[in-house]
Amino acid sequence: MGGSTDAASPIPHPTAQPAYAVLLDLFATPGGFNIALADASGRIVARATAAERTSINDAIELPYVSASKSHVYYLDGDRTVRSLNVDGTTGIAATISGGPSVHATFAVTPDDTRIAVGLLDYSVNPVRLTVYVEDLGGAHHQVIFTSTNHYVWPVGWHAGQLVVAYLGPNAVPFKSKTQLYSNGDLIHYPYGQSPYGGINFHVINPVTAAREVIISGGGASGLLSRAGTAVVQGDATDWSGNWINWNSPHDYGTFSAAGSLSPDGQMIAACCPTPAAGGNLVIWYRDDVTKVLPVVVTASDWVGWLDDDHVVTGFYRADDGTPSVIQLSSGAVVPIAAHGIVVAIFPSNLE
Repeated sequence: MGGSTDAASPIPHPTAQPAYAVLLDLFATPGGFNIALADASGRIVARATAAERTSINDAIELPYVSASKSHVYYLDGDRTVRSLNVDGTTGIAATISGGPSVHATFAVTPDDTRIAVGLLDYSVNPVRLTVYVEDLGGAHHQVIFTSTNHYVWPVGWHAGQLVVAYLGPNAVPFKSKTQLYSNGDLIHYPYGQSPYGGINFHVINPVTAAREVIISGGGASGLLSRAGTAVVQGDATDWSGNWINWNSPHDYGTFSAAGSLSPDGQMIAACCPTPAAGGNLVIWYRDDVTKVLPVVVTASDWVGWLDDDHVVTGFYRADDGTPSVIQLSSGAVVPIAAHGIVVAIFPSNLE
């Protein structure tokens, strides 16, 4: 205004946003689950509690959580999608088409504009799958895929394309009939060896559902990362679908443990130094090079990578272990005051 000599505001420079592990405790309370966000120091910055879906006998477990660049989203009951912020505040983000006989799951785009929803309708035989995409507010609703013999559901977004988990050929969405690359106990380890519940991933067009890429032929394990996914065979697959031979004949692939691929694609974290159901966490580099870390994990659980120097352990069952943050460069281990499996890294880090 007239004569003002106010100094110009400095141009803000972008800073790296801290990363958080999203822990999901499926067995926290009867009919409910807990979510916690933990940072690299092991501090819990936010918590939330929600209701499980209406129980359907023998139905497979679908994911409850999706992370964008700015929010963690979770399903509360059959239909309500809520958001969780790092300051602990929550809000209602969307209502999706789940119900007492229809189990739903979802994935929100990194920019919070769109949501993809997968529905498994158990009121009909065979179970009917519907996948739709719409704006997060509900507009521009479009069904992109239906099936009664091929089962997929949204688990993320990569480079503008929708990522879906695939249950496998001739597979049906019932725990008693599903064969994942795991210990086979889908009661106590409901998703198998990843938080997504399928054997691999398909990258599809979010308008036409045309398949662009298959990520691993089977055995995908741990969290998806910016580099791709680890597989229980001891190797990895990138986002172009290329198999990455780890060339480590003595690694976790000899006993099909759950591995997680680092964001830079150079390391896989998995149990154990020798074939076992539990033991020390090992960082597997290519060509059979290893680093054993001073923390105990199981072959059925996986870690999340906060960055290329920090991993977070998670556990389905409380009696299997306590989640912790491990710094690779120093070997420091910090327990986390929460329980559960690592189901996402926030902010979304797949691209």
